[in-house]
Amino acid sequence: MGLRQAFLWRFNHPRQAKACGLMMSLMASLIFSHQSAFAVESGGHNSSERGKRLYEESCLFCHGEVGQGDGPDAFSLGAYSAPRPRAFTGGEYKFRSTPSGEPPTDYDLFETMTNGIPGFMPSFRGLPEEDRWAIVTYIKQFSTIFQEIAGTPVVLPPGPLPATTASIIRGHELYALLDCAKCHGPEAMMPGGLYEQGELRDRRELDILPRDLHNLPSFKNGHQPRDIAKSILTGLDGTPMASYQEALSPHPEDIWHLVNYLMSLSPQ
Repeated sequence: MGLRQAFLWRFNHPRQAKACGLMMSLMASLIFSHQSAFAVESGGHNSSERGKRLYEESCLFCHGEVGQGDGPDAFSLGAYSAPRPRAFTGGEYKFRSTPSGEPPTDYDLFETMTNGIPGFMPSFRGLPEEDRWAIVTYIKQFSTIFQEIAGTPVVLPPGPLPATTASIIRGHELYALLDCAKCHGPEAMMPGGLYEQGELRDRRELDILPRDLHNLPSFKNGHQPRDIAKSILTGLDGTPMASYQEALSPHPEDIWHLVNYLMSLSPQ
């Protein structure tokens, strides 16, 4: 199987392609969540020390000792293509409620850790809530961006709107008008022309596969209407997925028509 064919296989089989690395991460999180609970009951650490210890137990395997995304398991998760584990030192985050270029809110970080990323990062819901907040506080120390800018969440327009036939048709029109097919393909289920031309890369210059929009549960930033709207409006920083907030600003309600179209593509 050639490299390009392997990428296409991963596009259609994200769970199988990442199973080995994900299983290692999941096992680590389960083991260390029990250790963390025991340590909390035993006491003896202040908040900063506790955040560091929890990070080393639950996050270091992928994100590295100093948050550079180079942990022992990082290469197995993304050897020659994106995504690799997040490099916290860069201060650039894909999953946010804030405008492109701004850091995520504390709750954004907490939510990502709690929910996990389908096919790539396990949920750490098994850790006590106070432990998850301690890790959030700790990882913010890896970048100065949190001291330089206070991220302000994007305000979504009133919605969602009912998924009527007219709304879905309008969403399909927007999919074409916004050139979504350049990355996601005309039918939104296979990579588009830019990927085939080798032009889709992340900030690390790794090939990146556009999401299969027919596979709703695989959406990394959540698959509820508000999750999808948030991803479209804020963009995924560090990837070719730009923010469409300005493009949709003349008719803010259009975001819900586009969301309705995307949700109509998934059989689930």
